[in-house]
Amino acid sequence: MITTVDVWPIVKLRLDLPDDARKPLVDTYIAEIERRILHDINHRRIPEGLLYVWASMVVDAVRVDLPHVDEVDATVGGPAGSIKVGDTSVSGGGGSGGGLANTAKSVIDQVVFNYRADLNHYRRMTWGMGR
Repeated sequence: MITTVDVWPIVKLRLDLPDDARKPLVDTYIAEIERRILHDINHRRIPEGLLYVWASMVVDAVRVDLPHVDEVDATVGGPAGSIKVGDTSVSGGGGSGGGLANTAKSVIDQVVFNYRADLNHYRRMTWGMGR
């Protein structure tokens, strides 16, 4: 099974972060996405097959929720770039953060919804109190 420690290097690489300065912030997204995945698939730990799905979900959530962070803004193409995850669309704002009216919860909800097909493969149905 994989853990949050396995996800950070992939997210860092995909966001092209130069160092670990944003790690504490990104770790909050990694942890929240982990809880959402576990809730959705009804497992106690995330299966290894979801490593890159988990990392992709974190990258999407960070890009949509934090476009005002310079390192994140650069990954969506700067001021001319934009990113769309489901119904949520954000244009790069050169650090201004303008145009984003979503809460982190709604962004996370949308990201989980967008990856539902990947998560359903690992979903385990539970009956009653047992797991």
